[in-house]
Amino acid sequence: MLRLHHSQFRFVPRYVITDQLKLNGSAVFIVRLLIISVFFLPVLDVRHAARAADTIARSEITEAAPGEIAELKEMFPAADVFGEKSGQRPHYRAYKVDPATGGLVLAGFVFRADEVEPDEFAYASSIEMLVGLTVDGKITKIKILRHIEPFGYFSIDPPEFSAQFAGKSILDSFEAGYDVDAVTGATITVDGTLRVIRKSTRAIARQYLREQKGEK
Repeated sequence: MLRLHHSQFRFVPRYVITDQLKLNGSAVFIVRLLIISVFFLPVLDVRHAARAADTIARSEITEAAPGEIAELKEMFPAADVFGEKSGQRPHYRAYKVDPATGGLVLAGFVFRADEVEPDEFAYASSIEMLVGLTVDGKITKIKILRHIEPFGYFSIDPPEFSAQFAGKSILDSFEAGYDVDAVTGATITVDGTLRVIRKSTRAIARQYLREQKGEK
């Protein structure tokens, strides 16, 4: 059986674009801009919807169970209150208390990416992870919970891998070697992880946007 050691793999910083992509820098920028314009610009409306959102009374929501609060707070530290898991794409809602009214203002969401996108897999398994996301489409944190990827221990398990996603926008590319630091030698594991983060965050944003427009 072929056995590989982590020393055989090379770290690839985000500014190194794979040789497989033969477009020059300007062309890459134009292609990405077109993709965002066609498919993802509607998600930007989430920011405007969030500003217009009314406060709600705490009594109007069903709160998350006490045993869940610590982990939810870890994912979304700025939140004061968390609603129970709900939605077609399951998620917890994170609220901040409005000091002027005492009401709750929706600040974002916490969700299991693998529950939002259950059909996404990496090399050997789905990547079970928690994600925190603000209403204006910024990731607060990701936390890898479980997987059985053979090379996950040196590719997606290190804390620095997860830490780099804080503050990233749902409109980012989430591509290894372009805007995400990654290692070579575990391409399928890394790509599968990035894919489920990208798809799940955008799905939650779209669901919220539809709700703001009165759609189901």
